[in-house]
Amino acid sequence: MNSTAGDWLDELRVTYPELDLFPPAAAESLVEVEKTVGQLPDELRDLLRRSNGLVCRSFRLYSAFDREKPKKTWESLQRANDPAKTHALGGDRELLGRFLVFADIGGGHALFERSSGSIWFEEPPDDQVRQTDLGLREFVETLVQNAE
Repeated sequence: MNSTAGDWLDELRVTYPELDLFPPAAAESLVEVEKTVGQLPDELRDLLRRSNGLVCRSFRLYSAFDREKPKKTWESLQRANDPAKTHALGGDRELLGRFLVFADIGGGHALFERSSGSIWFEEPPDDQVRQTDLGLREFVETLVQNAE
């Protein structure tokens, strides 16, 4: 049975009460983030429509920056993908063109490969980039379960 983004997020919040889900992203915020970082993967856009980011201990799924809520959305997709502001991928413009940084995983970063939509992660201390075989839902569930 297929669950909507809201269903599985709600189930995850029940299981992990320390999970902080943000209010849904405003349509304008989603338009702005895509103007800045390029087209979002459908599953990420759908998740942001339900929760504009989330935090669970050392795991943070970045939000679309919202001018109405700057403190809550400061650590945004826009900042995480700006070569002048990000530590992800060493700020390398070529790598940031290949990948969309979408989460902080306790010092490392979660990435969507723009061409294939596959999820990768950059992990300290060597900052090697490794591919996963997980979809967004499974990736988020795994990171929430294992966040320190």
